[in-house]
This record gives sequence, C-alpha cells and structure tokens, in this order.
Amino acid sequence: MQLHAGTELHGDVEHSELSVVFSGEAFPGRLTRGLKPGEVRLAARTAQGDEALALLPSDTTQARELGAAIAKLARDLKVTAVRVAPTDHAQALASAALAAGWQDTRFKGDDAEQARVPTLEMTGLKAEAQAAVEALSAGLSLARELVSAPANVINPATLAREARLLEAFGLDVDVWDGAEIEARGMGLLAAVAAGSVTGPRLIRVTLPARGEVTRVVALVGKGITFDTGGYSIKTTQGMYGMKNDMGGAGAVLGAMRALADLKDRIPQGVEVRAYVAAAENMVGPHAMRPGDVYRAANGKTVEIVSTDAEGRLVLGDALAVACDEGATELVDVATLTGVKISALGNDIAAVFSNDRALADRLRAAAHEAGEHIWELPLHAPYLKAYQKNTVADLKNSDLNPAGASIKAALFLSQFVTRPWAHLDIAGNAEKEGVATGWGVGTLVEYVLGQPQ
Repeated sequence: MQLHAGTELHGDVEHSELSVVFSGEAFPGRLTRGLKPGEVRLAARTAQGDEALALLPSDTTQARELGAAIAKLARDLKVTAVRVAPTDHAQALASAALAAGWQDTRFKGDDAEQARVPTLEMTGLKAEAQAAVEALSAGLSLARELVSAPANVINPATLAREARLLEAFGLDVDVWDGAEIEARGMGLLAAVAAGSVTGPRLIRVTLPARGEVTRVVALVGKGITFDTGGYSIKTTQGMYGMKNDMGGAGAVLGAMRALADLKDRIPQGVEVRAYVAAAENMVGPHAMRPGDVYRAANGKTVEIVSTDAEGRLVLGDALAVACDEGATELVDVATLTGVKISALGNDIAAVFSNDRALADRLRAAAHEAGEHIWELPLHAPYLKAYQKNTVADLKNSDLNPAGASIKAALFLSQFVTRPWAHLDIAGNAEKEGVATGWGVGTLVEYVLGQPQ
C-alpha cells in the first residue's frame, strides 16, 4: 500500500479499488449493526470497485486497529488501490495499515512472484497532515527494512553505510570506527564488538536546529545487528531472530528520516541527534568473557557477569557520549530485556525515566502516535544487586530475572547526567517475524512536541 509517497502494503492484487467510508456518509445505519470500532465491513462489490464501511475512529487506538483491519481486507480482496475517507486520526490509521501489511520481498528469488503494491489514499487531508503521514511512512519503511534485513546484509559497517544515505535528506552523519571508539574511551562498546571481525561503529546523525541552538534532543538506539549471546551463548531457539536486536537503532534512524521531512515543524532552536551504538555480539578469540572488566566512556568500570547482557553496555557508552556532547535530554530505545515481554507483552513498551516532565511528554507522544507505553519504576534499591560482590563499579547482570527490566534501566541511569527516558521495546520490534518499526511514531511526536 502506497501513500502517494511510499507507504507500502504488499499483497497479490487484481484490478480493483477498495473505498472505505465511515458510517453515516454513504450507507444506512442498518448496515453498521454489530460493527465494532476498529473493524471494517465489506458492503458492496461492483464493476467500479469494492466498497466497505467502518465506524469513525474516536482515538488513535481505534484508528490503528482500523488501519490493520483495512490492510487485511485489501490483501484478501487483492485490490490495486484503497481510498479511505477523512479522519482526524489519519496518521495513526495509515501507519498501522503500513505495518500490518508490510512484507520484505527483497531477498526472494529472481523467479519468485513479486507482489504488486496497492496505493492508499487518505482523502480530504490537509497538506500538512498529508506531509506528516508521508514522512512517517518513509521513516517506518526505513526502520523495517533495516531491522528485517538478515545479519549477513546488515552489520555495523553496512548499517553505517545505510545511515550515510540520510545525508541526501539534509541530515549530517558521522561514523566512528573501532579505533576512534577506543580513542574516545568507549570501552563497553568496543568490548561487545570484540568477537566480531566487523568491529563496532558509533553512528551519529544530526538534524540541525533552525536558528540558534537552545536545546539538543538525543535519541539513542541499541544497534546489535546480531546477538549470539557471546560466550553466555543463547539456545538455538533463542538465537533465531536476533537480527531484530537492532530494533532500537531502526526506530531512531527511521525517526530521523521522518523528521528530516518535517523539520519545519520542529520548534525553533531544537537540534536533534541520533546516536546508534552498533555491534555484533559474537564469540571468538578476542570476545569478552564473564569476569572481564571494562571501562566506560564516563570512567565507570563494569564487570561482565553475562556476555548476553550486552545491550546495556553499548547503550551506556552511547548515553555517556551524548551527555558529554551537550544533550539537554535523552531518550534511548532498545530491545533490552526478555522479562519486559513477560510483564507487558508485545504490544506495550516499558518506559523508565528520571524526569517527570519528560516521561509525561513521552507518554503523550506515544498516545498521539497510537503506540502504547507503560511506566515502570526506577526502584533505586534494586541497583545494589549490580554493585555488590564485584571488583568493579558495577556488574552488568546479577543473573536473577526478578525485576530485571528495572535493574537494566537502573544500570543505564548510571551513564546519564541529564533528563532521560528509556524505552524497553523487547517484543515490540517484530510481530510474527515481521519488523514493525515500533517507536518511530512515538519519537517523531516527541520531537515535534518539544516545548516552545
């Protein structure tokens, strides 16, 4: 499904159009009997095309449910185009339709039947709303393509190369390789990447402010392009799908792609920077081992208890660098802890923050984007489990799953000196093996909603 500017929903299609209207516009009320919010019902099939109806969504949650339902109906009907009547929540509806129907066909064989792509038209949108929908669609597509790509295609080096393509949209991109990362004291990122022949990359993408810089917003993404667990190796079942461990990196790069098209809506004086700490967590003669001690960019030392608790290590260094480079507030995004899925499932992300105003703005942004977050506490006493019985300042794990998401967030808090929030998106970044781009919408709304 394409939104005139690239929103895609793949599916085998025939030559027909699906028009979706809302109750009261063209159909009598009896046809909506039993129809629930977020559902779409096929009402007529004609030579000119198919017609369906739905209830007008009253909020972003209903709009996202409806978008997913429309995507499924379009796929089942094999249509070439979809027209949706106006709604105040077009952005949420369109992004959900894109997410629900997106498939990655880049790696199919040359003789494989390639799905044709229907177009999606959100009718009646004002120019600003249309631009926002198209920008978000471009960002979501980038995030999904990066996260969906296999690890033999996207590694730290090729991820950096893809990030450099953002320069075509007016973004500044800098990449630090292993030598510069070590020179800047980022011992944790270097340690995680030590088992890989590719080495680490620190990717910094900057969207300059309009006018004099008054605030610097940092979006920090976990970019583990593949996670074997290192010497604390995962099971076969646990390792499959670990190309998705860069969901946070995909989200922040996708957000920057969208924001590049929306830069005129970012409050004046706000500079936006994305930091992606990219590494492969592999085994090898130089890989980190349990019991090793490494020094972070902010000087703290960390003892490795589990090499499979690597995401917090790369994020710790990236957060410290972002603070050192003048970030006034930070949001990090990471597929960090499996127990987050146990607590909140795959639809809801966990948020932790050391600043009430920031947490409230992030929650409002997620609501506007139609993505769900739930705040969990930074319960300070839990950090003691990472501070005792160690030769270093911190351990990276206590091997106890109880409260593990909280403890991981507390670990990250030791590397920030500014207002900060952490989004644990474990389980959100993919659904049934398909990358979702979760977080792009929330981050975009968060940046656009910066205080004037």
